[in-house]
Amino acid sequence: MEEGLIKRILKEYWGHEEFRPLQEDIILSALAGNDTLALLPTGSGKSVCFQVPALAKDGICLVISPLIALMKDQVQQLRKKGISALALHTGMPYKEVMKTLELALNEKVKLLYVSPERIQTRLFRDFLPSLPISLVAVDEAHCVSQWGYDFRPSYLKIASLRESLPEVPILALTASATPMVQADIVQQLQLRKPTIIRGSFEREALSYSCFEEDNKLSKLTTILQQVPGCGIVYCKSRKRTVDVCRHLQEKGIPATYYHAGLDQEDRHERQHLWTSNQVRVIVSTNAFGMGIDKPDVRTVVHYDVPDCLENYYQEAGRAGRDRQKAFAVLLYNQQELDELQSQLEKKFPTLETIRNVYQAVADFLQIPSGMGEGNSYDFDLTLFCNNFHFDRVTAINALQTLQAEGYCALNESVFIPPRVQFTCDRHWLETIETQHPDLEPLITTMLRHYEGIFSYPAIISELSLARLLRKDKEAIRTDLQKLHYYGIIRYEALKDQPQLLLLTERVKAANIRIDQAAFNKRKELARERLKQFQSYIRGNQCRSTFIGKYFGDENIRPCGICDNCLKQKKKQVSTHQLSTDILALLNDKARSAESVKKQLPYPCDDEAFRKAVTLLQAEQLIIISIEGELKRRS
Repeated sequence: MEEGLIKRILKEYWGHEEFRPLQEDIILSALAGNDTLALLPTGSGKSVCFQVPALAKDGICLVISPLIALMKDQVQQLRKKGISALALHTGMPYKEVMKTLELALNEKVKLLYVSPERIQTRLFRDFLPSLPISLVAVDEAHCVSQWGYDFRPSYLKIASLRESLPEVPILALTASATPMVQADIVQQLQLRKPTIIRGSFEREALSYSCFEEDNKLSKLTTILQQVPGCGIVYCKSRKRTVDVCRHLQEKGIPATYYHAGLDQEDRHERQHLWTSNQVRVIVSTNAFGMGIDKPDVRTVVHYDVPDCLENYYQEAGRAGRDRQKAFAVLLYNQQELDELQSQLEKKFPTLETIRNVYQAVADFLQIPSGMGEGNSYDFDLTLFCNNFHFDRVTAINALQTLQAEGYCALNESVFIPPRVQFTCDRHWLETIETQHPDLEPLITTMLRHYEGIFSYPAIISELSLARLLRKDKEAIRTDLQKLHYYGIIRYEALKDQPQLLLLTERVKAANIRIDQAAFNKRKELARERLKQFQSYIRGNQCRSTFIGKYFGDENIRPCGICDNCLKQKKKQVSTHQLSTDILALLNDKARSAESVKKQLPYPCDDEAFRKAVTLLQAEQLIIISIEGELKRRS
């Protein structure tokens, strides 16, 4: 009965006849009321595993997700399918939170996405016992483990949901958890006799490669010229995304760039250009990709080396989700590998540095001692680091340690679009238009395009206004500020800043304490992760096999298509087959070595060819002329 129901749901809302491997097993486990840990490789369709049972069960599926952008994207995609979904996250206005909770209370929603910080608030806790929740889905479940690469202390509070929802099953999903982290997920989420479902890490059409390169721009260009189709190029800095993008454009490769420093409208536009294939390549920081389900990505190139294998695997896995041939390429040099080692110290700052950062945060945000608990503040990290002369990496990791110890949490940007409401009467409007004719086109355009803008605040698009009026966005913002100053409109500017949430009242910096033993263990594990990643980069083992075993897949087989497997195949051909294949191409007429090499059914380097020819000569099967030409002995 349930199998038929979930397949009908899959067909109706996703248009597929069959589930991907293991999706059905996970869904049936959740529907049977089991606590379940699902370990699915990236690109395996984890979201379907909780979205389908949400539709098959009465009540609400509570989805806990760490990224606001990912929540918003999934809510939007579900609504397009006609599925009711809402999200609650840090930075939302109180009225919007109340409205969302009331809709959930009245069963007007099937999936309620919640950030881990939001579940700790008093308001959410007050509503929780009355909400008709039938399933809790924990996305990116590896974030609950402090022994993993992406620990988020707010995830530790998820287990407390059991107090209000004792009978509700928990479905934890992750694509990147080592065996140690998997065990910790079970413990930290208090999963009861969990069903553990592990997918294979085999990606039969994805070829991994690592190249040591001094001239990365040249190598990147060659790769993108040789491999058709769309691609992603990952860089570590915002400036590099711009520089690499411009280089590709100069080489005739349609490209755009993407990073968190762009405002929301620009990011959406660039993402749309790429997903709709209007540009071929998007050059991005790691701000791009989470939740992007574009199946036909043929190439993912890491221009810079990521911090660990987990991050690399997540990002590289965005290639070839349609199961057609695709390439994941990592470019590196020795200097970068050395820098990763030196960066490790910055990631684990001293207690004195952590206290200095905490004091600076309090000064930067002007938080009085004993105040601020539960408050969320706009936090410009670049300005903060410049004002207090902190290294950016050090500051970020000091804040992450403060989060792990329960003092404060730095969250991603909260996007609140710009709003405008006309507040003047007709007479004053005409006066301003007469006195400031340069503002009249903007006034007229807003009145024409935003119905009801006199009655209530309308969400506007500064990018659309700029295009309509053939100005840049900064000029539009300046004009909107003028209209606000003159009393024509009330202009609420775009809010697109990371949020710093104070988890406790502000304390004296000298009273900051950390769990030194846990801190030291996290540092040692980070050192081991780096060592493993360098072994992956420099090693000669099948890259798919290395990745699979790192994540606990002991049954994974060599892929046969990564750079290391191809090198091994070439060696095997040189040893066992090459001499036979050369002999088959010869007769009693002399031929140049180059013409014979060109006729071989596979690439062959000079050294391998020389060895095979020497073997044939030693066995007296061929004759080599003074000119170096080859012919078969008769």
